[in-house]
Amino acid sequence: MACATSPLFVGEVLGYSKLHNEFHGWGWILLSAVTFLLFTDMCVYWVHRFLHHPSLYYFHKPHHLWKVSSPFASHAFHPVDGFAQGFPYHLYVYLFPMNKYLYVFMFIFVNAWTISIHDGTYWMPGSIINTAAHHTDHHLFFNYNYGQYFTLWDRIGGSFRKPSVEQHNYVLQEAKEASAHTRKLD
Repeated sequence: MACATSPLFVGEVLGYSKLHNEFHGWGWILLSAVTFLLFTDMCVYWVHRFLHHPSLYYFHKPHHLWKVSSPFASHAFHPVDGFAQGFPYHLYVYLFPMNKYLYVFMFIFVNAWTISIHDGTYWMPGSIINTAAHHTDHHLFFNYNYGQYFTLWDRIGGSFRKPSVEQHNYVLQEAKEASAHTRKLD
């Protein structure tokens, strides 16, 4: 992944992107952060959904070896998958202006968020924010909840699945038991 993304980082450092040093006020920072999240959520949704297509799933399958998600699963990717899902974050600053310090902060946030939706902490299973409960359902049922931050694109694309506490606990328990059984066989 590093080899594939290095040219994007070099382009950013050499000034080919729209990254800048200027501070145009907190309103601009907030607008940049919100548009970054909305744009990358849309792109990651479609990349992630395409990676579930049978001809591309080979690249995404290593991530789905984790039926019971963990923080380690958040970064368990085939390099092609990692590059494809990471590309929108780089693309954004080639299309839209953004303060470079905000960009670094957003990369830290993206990593923290990615870990949080894989950590099994099922807070706020609402209908707008994509939480660990939503993403765990993605790992358990595969064809639902592809989004990164929000459920908007899953709703538009017909792939939204609202987590059910009862069903979720039952399926999660089955997955944990199957995982424990598999480890005993090894």
